[in-house]
Amino acid sequence: MNCPECNTWNPDDKDVCWRCQTPLPKAPPPKPKRQTVGGLPVWRWVALALLFMVMNFGSCMMLGAPGS
Repeated sequence: MNCPECNTWNPDDKDVCWRCQTPLPKAPPPKPKRQTVGGLPVWRWVALALLFMVMNFGSCMMLGAPGS
């Protein structure tokens, strides 16, 4: 992080600039990562599972239909 006063680089763990003793602004907290499984968000896996179940159910119903 660079000092806003003297533009000197300071490590992230410092509270004040090592050169001019100016208080450094706090770094923003890291954003929480989204939960993923196999590179896809969980909701997409749920949608794929539901689609598969609907297609399976539909094909089972077609097998028992009269006139087949």
